[in-house]
Amino acid sequence: MVAGVTGALGQALNQTPNILFIYLDDLGYGDISSFNGDSKIPTPHIDRLAHEGISFTDAHTAAAVCGPSRYGLLTGRYPWRRGKGGTSNGAKFRDLYVEEGRLTVAVASLLKQKHYNTAQLGKWGLRHNYSEAVHPGREPGDLDAYDFENKRLLGAQLVGFDYSWCITYLKKEDSNFKTQFENGSPLDPTLADTDPYRWLPDSAEKVVEYLEVYVGEKENSKFGIDPDQPFFIYWDPPSPHDPVVPNEAFIGKSGAGAYGDFVFEIDHYIDDMLHALDRLNLADNTLVIFASDNGPDSSSYDRIHTHQHLSMGERRGIKTDVLEGGHRLPLVVRWPGHIQPNQTNDQLVSLTDWFATIADITGQTVPGNAGEDSMSFLELLLKGSLPKPYRETVIHHTPGGEFAIRHQDWVFVDHGPPEIDEPEWFRKKHKVQSHSFPGQLYHIKDDPTQSIDLYDQYLDKVRELKSLLKDAKSNG
Repeated sequence: MVAGVTGALGQALNQTPNILFIYLDDLGYGDISSFNGDSKIPTPHIDRLAHEGISFTDAHTAAAVCGPSRYGLLTGRYPWRRGKGGTSNGAKFRDLYVEEGRLTVAVASLLKQKHYNTAQLGKWGLRHNYSEAVHPGREPGDLDAYDFENKRLLGAQLVGFDYSWCITYLKKEDSNFKTQFENGSPLDPTLADTDPYRWLPDSAEKVVEYLEVYVGEKENSKFGIDPDQPFFIYWDPPSPHDPVVPNEAFIGKSGAGAYGDFVFEIDHYIDDMLHALDRLNLADNTLVIFASDNGPDSSSYDRIHTHQHLSMGERRGIKTDVLEGGHRLPLVVRWPGHIQPNQTNDQLVSLTDWFATIADITGQTVPGNAGEDSMSFLELLLKGSLPKPYRETVIHHTPGGEFAIRHQDWVFVDHGPPEIDEPEWFRKKHKVQSHSFPGQLYHIKDDPTQSIDLYDQYLDKVRELKSLLKDAKSNG
């Protein structure tokens, strides 16, 4: 583990800024206009964040699928290190994805050591203690198995969040549905299915309400806020993930159909949050982080045909794919007075690194049994550039366990031809060369679309990266 690599800098800084972490669901690298000049989706308020902070163009999530990605973010650990079930979302009614006793980032138990108020609002996506919320002798599954009168369905609270507002999967007869839970209890005692058109606006409005309660403008005892301590808000809406449900006021506001309108609506709510930070005099002491959990879904290909909009940018791969489009994401960070505005950085960054970075910001040392795959990039944030990369290697994987390793400008995939459902016209567009090699090797700088497999031309490099991947998986 190389966590806390800038420990002296962190100890000297020893700040406790408020933190607003915006973590979207299935948003592509090419969906944000400041990252993709040809985007058909206007995102002026995310662009504002980029103008006022730093944008990372080579940032990657820990996995190309929701649950494992979130695990990597919150724990600073590659999700496949959990063992069985670590590479995929798994069953809907599995218990909490994060192991009991594992330290989470600011998310939230690490920051609890600095007395932060911690709140999760949106999706969660890491399951709950289903088996502990049922009647004695019952198993998780059908709705009548649960004892909501006497037991709470906990998830985020088990890893350090004071407050949680999330939509939660339940099962009624042969169909799954989602209902709204607050602090582990159903908001509606009838357990009514929720309206997907409300998932995004309701969670966003809850963020603004939290800020207003924090400064004393409103009251809500359920938040459990101590106004004398900083806050960590983790807003993880289930958007723009399917179902794509833009509300009426936003329909037709983009050039990328309903999906584009939905992203435009997200941008609107981000403006509400930024405006609230400004109005409540919180902006100057608030670190704002914007990212996505993985690449866009398969509807991306239809948008290329219909709207000439590339959600994955000029890359191959989408959600669940091991290629770049599955895990390269837009990352923007704003911290007034600490991060110089209007910067773009092309250094390799992994979202697992937020664990060590936030520890560094708050002057904490990461224990040896936590954050195994987290490296602080605080120095990069503060200086904007470094004489050499703070990180040269990152590992990617698919839900099915297909592994890849990025090392400097090389990517090795320890698998034959990509296991991706890619339209033939898209392959022709990128001039993809078919092959039957037992692995894949790409030079990402010369071939950003990963169209030419160099496996047979650089066998020494293949052996080097295969060994590096094996060592990382075995030894950390």
